[in-house]
Formats: sequence, structure tokens, C-alpha cells
Amino acid sequence: MIAANNIVATFHSNWALVVVIYSVFMAVWGFFLYVRGSQPTGGYLGALAIDFGVIVIQGLVGVALVIGGHRPHDNLHFLYGFVSLLTLPAAYSYSEKGTTRRDSLVFGLAALLLVGLAIRGMMTGSG
Repeated sequence: MIAANNIVATFHSNWALVVVIYSVFMAVWGFFLYVRGSQPTGGYLGALAIDFGVIVIQGLVGVALVIGGHRPHDNLHFLYGFVSLLTLPAAYSYSEKGTTRRDSLVFGLAALLLVGLAIRGMMTGSG
């Protein structure tokens, strides 16, 4: 059981890098669309959905770790995870549903926030 828990913990730790890298890519893409004067493309909106899925996977693995007895170094880790899960839905709710140039900026900023939250989550997750 301990070995399986360590594998899950390693996956959770490594998947955090996926969240960071993918969210950086999404932030840059969103800012590029905004500077270019474009609303989010269908491809960009689909990629944001994938970013949300990446975050959901990270959260589910984290919940599995807690159920298995692992706890983060700092309880702020839970806050960073919870806010990460809410960020893209909140940005979509705030936006005009991807129909305006401003939405490219909103989604780019939301993705940049995810980068910061993931980095802080990595800092508070292990001691």
C-alpha cells in the first residue's frame, strides 16, 4: 500500500509540472490573441477545456492522496487547489463566453493565475 501511495504522490508532484507548462502555453496563446485583436478561437477554447481537465485530474489525484493518508506540508495547498479548480469556470462566467477580444485577455490572465497557483501549490505540497 505504501509503494502505491508513493507512486500516486510522485504522479501528483509531476502532474503539477504539466499544469504549469500547459497553463503557461494557454496564457501566452490568450495574450497573443488579445494583442492580435482576436477573440478566442474554437481551438483556444477547446485547449482551455483541456487545461481544466488537467486541473481536475490533479485535484482527483490529490483527493486520492488525502484519502490514502497523505497530507500536504502546508494546508494552504488545499486553498490553491480549490481556487485552481474554480479559476477557468469563473473566467468563463465573467467573460462574454469567448465572443469578444477582451475574452482573450480574460482567459490569458486566468491561465497566468493558474501558473501562479500551481507553483504555490508545489511549494506548499511537500516539505
